[in-house]
Amino acid sequence: HVRRIHDITKMVLECTRLGDGLTAEDIDDIALASIMHDVGKIAIPDAILCKPGRLTAEEFEVMKSHTVRGAELLEHIPQMRGMGAYRYAIDIARHHHERWDGHGYPDGLVGDQISIWAQVVSLADVYDALMSKRVYKDAFPREEALAMIRDGACGVFNPELLD
Repeated sequence: HVRRIHDITKMVLECTRLGDGLTAEDIDDIALASIMHDVGKIAIPDAILCKPGRLTAEEFEVMKSHTVRGAELLEHIPQMRGMGAYRYAIDIARHHHERWDGHGYPDGLVGDQISIWAQVVSLADVYDALMSKRVYKDAFPREEALAMIRDGACGVFNPELLD
């Protein structure tokens, strides 16, 4: 999963106008940071992470905390501070579940308040989740996954990112 997120993130930033203004080194750092997007899930109980059915409202609140916990965890690793990926990793871990319409979490950011790198990783994560079998669902065919993303069934994304 993290290799695919890395590769999708890098490709989108290299091959679209969304990467305009970013250097090759920035894109490499963002792609590296993307692999840490779900690091906060180490703080989530396995009973929730591996639950085969739908999460309860309480379980979902615990699951949502992985964003803040991941950012906090990364902030407390002094060895990372010297890495170019550091600032991107914290932002991505915290904001990869924000939504263009402001109904995401944890901060309810709207539109361009969400960094382009967090937006790209969010889309890569949703696409890979749809395309992969999970304990709670089968993989979707590619065209169906793309349609679900375009139609807003799996989040609300920047229209430029969807283009």
